[in-house]
Amino acid sequence: MVAGLLKNGRVEDARALFDRMPVRNVVSWNAMIMGHAQNRRLHEALELFQGMPERDMHSWNTMITGFIQNGKLNYAEKLFGEMREKNAITWTAMMMGYVQHGLSEEALKVFNKMLANDGLKPNTGTFVTVLRACSDLAGLTEGQQIHQMISKTVFQDSTYVMFDDGLLSQRDLISWNGMIAGYAHHGYGKEAINLFNEMQELGVCANDVTFVGLLRACSHTEDHYACLVDLCDRTGRLKEAFNIIEGLGKESPLTVWGVLLARCNVHGNVDIGKLVAKKILKIEPQNAGTHSLLSNMYASVGKWKEAANIRMKMNDKGLKKQPGYSWIEVGNTVQVFVVDDKSRSQYELLGHLLHGLRTEMK
Repeated sequence: MVAGLLKNGRVEDARALFDRMPVRNVVSWNAMIMGHAQNRRLHEALELFQGMPERDMHSWNTMITGFIQNGKLNYAEKLFGEMREKNAITWTAMMMGYVQHGLSEEALKVFNKMLANDGLKPNTGTFVTVLRACSDLAGLTEGQQIHQMISKTVFQDSTYVMFDDGLLSQRDLISWNGMIAGYAHHGYGKEAINLFNEMQELGVCANDVTFVGLLRACSHTEDHYACLVDLCDRTGRLKEAFNIIEGLGKESPLTVWGVLLARCNVHGNVDIGKLVAKKILKIEPQNAGTHSLLSNMYASVGKWKEAANIRMKMNDKGLKKQPGYSWIEVGNTVQVFVVDDKSRSQYELLGHLLHGLRTEMK
């Protein structure tokens, strides 16, 4: 009755009925807050909120949403900052508030903070809001990343429900391998490994397809392979690192091949270094850095003729190792800086800033 009266704009009647209620629980208080906010009586809604004997998550979300819908973003921010616990609705409401006020960059910051909270998953409203923020900022890269997240979420929520709830008639090795491969394809490395552990606990024996799926799951995280190369480097087993990375086929990370080539150069392991360089140059034949490393590798073991031949090939192809550079994105513009770049009007100011940062770091 209270909610119905408020929905039809009969705020005074709703308040009179609410005051006569023998027992008021959190649901009735929330209904009063929402109704007053929807009827643009925010001051009274806030008084009700502050007078509640107890509040739940819905109480806070209702008040924050009410402020945002009535253009009171600063009040919403204050309440948002006071909340100890937040759910997806809370975060999405704040994101929408920022988007509506033309503060899409702030909306993306809120989205990133939300993702940093363990256990919180974006809902449909979150994705719609953050995509709108990306559209306002012409943030193509961010939009593509969020689209991938949506695809992964749909895959995880639909496929695993079928598998876990027994909708598959028989969970045999083929279905287990299919799930592991599916997680691997969508970048869910941890989930693939957890599924493998569950499979072992149930006594299902893995086969070669299972392990290929697990390797693919790890291939989405290049840090895993960088650690592997480092571990093999410490134990003098670069050949093993080469075999494992090669076993991934087309999915082997190019950057990790580069790490392995650098370690071969450090140890003067020309045999494996040649094989790694061949892999890289097959994908990037004009990679001057790879040519340079291979030449240095030959020189480090006294093979000057081979080193010179590599350099001659670089000259014939017009390849030069490019100087290292850094970049910073300001708004929607990328500013690029190369070593000893004095062409920019703010060169001296940047120099003072970097000097100060280096002093602080020391």
